[in-house]
Amino acid sequence: MKGLKCLALAPAVVCALAPLVGAQPQPAEFLQVISVTVRPGAVTDYEDYVKKVVAAANKVGSPLRWTAHSVALGGPGYTYSVAIPFSKWADMDGWASLPEMLTKAFGEVEAARVLKAGRSAIERSETAVYRHLPNFSTRPKVFDPPAAFIQVVRTEIEPEMTSAYELFLAKLKTAQEQAAGSPTSIRRVSATGRLSVYVSASPFQKHADRDAWPPIQDVMIKAYGEAEGRQILETSLRCVRSRELLVLSYRPDLSRTAGGAPPAK
Repeated sequence: MKGLKCLALAPAVVCALAPLVGAQPQPAEFLQVISVTVRPGAVTDYEDYVKKVVAAANKVGSPLRWTAHSVALGGPGYTYSVAIPFSKWADMDGWASLPEMLTKAFGEVEAARVLKAGRSAIERSETAVYRHLPNFSTRPKVFDPPAAFIQVVRTEIEPEMTSAYELFLAKLKTAQEQAAGSPTSIRRVSATGRLSVYVSASPFQKHADRDAWPPIQDVMIKAYGEAEGRQILETSLRCVRSRELLVLSYRPDLSRTAGGAPPAK
């Protein structure tokens, strides 16, 4: 795959930039997420490598832009995530490969050195693409600049329970949008990689913000009543194969939030 596959920055799913035309910018249709766990002794080497990739992209005027995060809570240590937004699959045809971009920016010798240093720092990496679900997202919007943190809930469901789980998401969206204090929740589903995976991303600025978020159980009971609210939640749990919750910390020093031509000399 072209693009930043070799950048291999960690788990799961972040909110996209890429606003659409309109009063309220919306998340991109697709998000390529590159996940990486780095060897404990190679954190500095890896971050220096990513900064060189940012510098190369700036130098050659790459159209790519991305947000980088590191796992702060709930996941493996020394793990990073980079999210590249795009609108349609054809966009990927215009992405240069990472070796091509580094070579164009720094020459073959330096590009080879940078790639070797970066790859040596990586313990494991994985890529996936997620599609935005606007009909199931709660108050979706673009955070510009990106928020300091993102709470990510990654849910893998039983494939035969897709319709039931999406019915739950629709009901959850309705209930949350009626409830004061419910955060933005940008929801996506896997389009490549492990399928039947749903991700919800809720950006926030400080950890205290999460204290004001009402529990989903309370939101559902308030919207649908005690009996129906609990039944909806119980049905949703029968759809779930596994679930994890992470908090990601934004890394502006490893991000590139604007693409395009380099500044004129």
